[in-house]
Amino acid sequence: MTVSGLPDGSWWVDDPIDELSSDVFGRGPFVARAVTLLDQIGSRPSSTVVGLVGPWGSGKTSTIRMIVAGLSPDRWGITWINPWALSGPDAVVTELLGAIRAAVPEKTTAGTRVRQQLSRYGVLATPALSMVPVVGSAATAVANEVLQRLTDQGTTLEEQADQVREALHALARPTLVVIDDVDRLQPEQLLAVFRAVRVLGRLPHVHYVLAYDQETILDVLSTTPIADKHGARAVAFLEKIVTLRLEQPPVRLEHAESLFNTGFAGALGRASASLSEDAQRRMVEEREALLLRVLTEPRSVARLLAQVDIYLPMVGAAEVDVVDFIALTFLRITYPRLYQAIAMHRGALVDTTDHADLRAEFDEAALARFDVPAPHIGRVADALQRLFPRLTADPARWAVAQHRRRGQRRISDRDYTERYFALTSITGEISDSTLFQAIRELAEGRPGRAAGDLTLALRPDLTDAHACDRTARTLRRTASLSAELSGSEAAAVLPYVFEQFGHLRVPAAGGFGPDEEATVWLAALLQRADGGPLPATVPGDPGLLPYLLKAIRMAVPEPGDATIARLAAQPPGSSWLADVVRATYEASWERVQENTRLGDSAPIEPVSLYVSRLESAFGDAEVDRRITGAVDGGLPIADFAARLVDIEVVFSSSGPHHTRIGGFDATAFLGRVGRHRVSAVRAQLDSATAGIQLGALDRADVSWANRRRFAASTLIEALDAGTTEPGRLLPTPREEHRHPFTNHRPSLMSDGGGAFDLMLQVAVLLPAGEETPARAYNGWGPPVEAREEILLAAMQSAAISDWLRTRRSDWGIAAEPWAISDADGRYYTTAQSGARAATPGALGMRQAFPVRAGAQLITGHVAQSPNQRSLLLTVGIGFHLAELDNQHRPAETRARSAPLPAAFTLHGLFELTDALVRCAQTANMIWTQLDAQSPPHEAPLLHLSLTTAEGLAAVVDLRNYARRDTAGRNQYSKVYRHRSGSGDIAAAVLRDWLSEAGYRQHDQAILDMWDPAPQ
Repeated sequence: MTVSGLPDGSWWVDDPIDELSSDVFGRGPFVARAVTLLDQIGSRPSSTVVGLVGPWGSGKTSTIRMIVAGLSPDRWGITWINPWALSGPDAVVTELLGAIRAAVPEKTTAGTRVRQQLSRYGVLATPALSMVPVVGSAATAVANEVLQRLTDQGTTLEEQADQVREALHALARPTLVVIDDVDRLQPEQLLAVFRAVRVLGRLPHVHYVLAYDQETILDVLSTTPIADKHGARAVAFLEKIVTLRLEQPPVRLEHAESLFNTGFAGALGRASASLSEDAQRRMVEEREALLLRVLTEPRSVARLLAQVDIYLPMVGAAEVDVVDFIALTFLRITYPRLYQAIAMHRGALVDTTDHADLRAEFDEAALARFDVPAPHIGRVADALQRLFPRLTADPARWAVAQHRRRGQRRISDRDYTERYFALTSITGEISDSTLFQAIRELAEGRPGRAAGDLTLALRPDLTDAHACDRTARTLRRTASLSAELSGSEAAAVLPYVFEQFGHLRVPAAGGFGPDEEATVWLAALLQRADGGPLPATVPGDPGLLPYLLKAIRMAVPEPGDATIARLAAQPPGSSWLADVVRATYEASWERVQENTRLGDSAPIEPVSLYVSRLESAFGDAEVDRRITGAVDGGLPIADFAARLVDIEVVFSSSGPHHTRIGGFDATAFLGRVGRHRVSAVRAQLDSATAGIQLGALDRADVSWANRRRFAASTLIEALDAGTTEPGRLLPTPREEHRHPFTNHRPSLMSDGGGAFDLMLQVAVLLPAGEETPARAYNGWGPPVEAREEILLAAMQSAAISDWLRTRRSDWGIAAEPWAISDADGRYYTTAQSGARAATPGALGMRQAFPVRAGAQLITGHVAQSPNQRSLLLTVGIGFHLAELDNQHRPAETRARSAPLPAAFTLHGLFELTDALVRCAQTANMIWTQLDAQSPPHEAPLLHLSLTTAEGLAAVVDLRNYARRDTAGRNQYSKVYRHRSGSGDIAAAVLRDWLSEAGYRQHDQAILDMWDPAPQ
């Protein structure tokens, strides 16, 4: 059989070859040797049975035909028997003797005699076949019938056989009977053939070539009474039949590669397909690791290529990844049960969530149940992981692989998965080629038919979930296909994208429509665009601004907030994206004010989103400055508070989703706007509530008017609580009593030869839980070098480093750069920093290095849930305050007073604590750098601790605050969930620590730091 030699128009043909010139497997030497052996056999009268043994599809028929072509037709009489036409013993004998008779020359006297004797012999031999004692005694009825026929003809079977032998001896011409596909016979047919060849057909100068797969033959014989399920007996019987065994030469790997490559190239050519360099590399890997290790016979290779030839043009070579398509096609035709399981679980196989039991559906035990042979299980398992990274044991690996494959038409991309199983184009789905053409038309400013098709595809029936899903897939694919646009082309497409949002919003409350996917396309274009400015109306359009804000956040490199702040601070004209960011964020602030001033008549838009984005980009302090300035300029406080009321979506299984008022953080609002400002408009708040109790409000009413009533009522309660219970207005984040920090005391830094007078430390656990990262499962994230660089960069930009740098002017110290001090690879990494005295001279260690800082990053997994990642960042700072004077300069002698000359003020301790609390943001940034695809979903858990050598009164100047006589303590700690601002937690922990130390009348001082009144 051949593939490469067939014309393109007949690639499905499975015909054998006849000539060595057509052979592509290097079997010429074997054929030549077989011809020589047969010539030697033919020179002797003894009948010989040659067995050509080889697996199905290995090309045995082609080999026999080439051997026969090498025999001289003048010397040999050659005949073929088709075993598929044999229906029973009578037919076997008739076909066998008829074939021998047909091979005998007709025009010679000796030949005529042989033909006549064979005819007579056949009359007797046909009924006698069932009496041959190969399988036991013949049935009595059959024996009686045969004896009667022999008596009637006046001769015996043996006498007639002798006459045939004499005639064949006289002819003295070798005859070769070829019986191919013997292994395809049923058990009774197979035994009949063997009886005929072994006994009745064993005639002088008559030789046989039987072609079969030995494993199949032995399986068939094992079901007969001859072997009776004993393999050894089946082998022994076969050895009695076959005189000379010849092994079909196996297909060598280089020949299989040539066959596959030639056929593969032809199939791709007929499908008008092309392969990138990466696809070519993967195709070689798939061929070497799987296809040619399993498809070892020419027919199996041809069968795979035939399927590719049939279905790849139907699916569209440009609509799928060709390598994945071929791998799945291989699994479909080679392991049907496995393919059915893949098809059934295809949704979970490409899902981005972790299905813990999915790998068990395709582990090695499962593959064995799916009839994958044991030698192939490992290769098939590896192939499944290449197709579906979701099956890998390492979640980080499959998450990265899934992300990298986006837009590559891989089977693991959920936007393309269905194409591989549909085996044809999907009705109603626009092709990638049309999408690409549409993008080109839009980029070149000449929308045509393809752009029109795209527009139709982006007009789904928003009440039809399937139509919305199809449109969402189209938008994600379009975003990926836009990656090759130039800057000016991307900018040219942007106006078209903005036009689509109005047609993609799901009107139902809480609906998640394809407008979110249009944001992905918008972000992809913003990443590349560089040309004319956005349409002037876009940033200020309340219908487009939320999408533009989200798209910008997706488009900029991490850390996103810092990048956005940097871009917004650049002067006009610095870059196209900087101009867009600046215009968008300024428009966001304008929309906050405009929407607030419109009061109850304002359109419903996400003003709180605008505020949140502004805070992320410019920081809380800058946004608070703008807010207080706007309020002082007349921005209505009650209406602004209404814009910050949380709206939540309520999902229902029995009815449509709906929205309702969720809550309002009055404490945070008072801190942001200023308690004194809110108190000044108390009359307006009372008027807004109009006597309505907070509990009586209809929370399903999300109008601005009702939100204003809700916010005003909440603010009134907060103001009244602060009046009747002093200190109540300080933030009260809930303290966590069940936490994992009891024994967490890492060594972060050297103490310089003596204990620190003051040390503060924060441990940030992501996500919040009751366990620190378990070392048993090792760490996660990039290699150690990248991990160390991430930690150093994060700490260099952390708030605690900013605090250290700002101490140069008032403390006279210079901050040291962060440096790695200890690491074990992937589990923990420790870095140190600090500040040295800027004063030259002979100083002791603690005087020269009065401030030391350290940070330790631990990554691992939750012990009870090995698939759940965990990160713990611990940051500490220690002070040798007794070595400094009241100017924080090195002192000649160690101070012993309380408070120390260099003791912190309460405000100074608040600033330092606030800087430590902000390390929660640093931990989040580190997580994003380690794994941008799966950020933690919970607020972090914070463990704040303060340790002193001589007590709190020595290191903090608390002389202005009354103190009750309580037992002295040297260590204080609190654990909070970080759901509030850093200042909230800093204020709360200071209040709690001072109270535990016995201090009173400090609430107002802390309140003034947290919410300072105007001077």
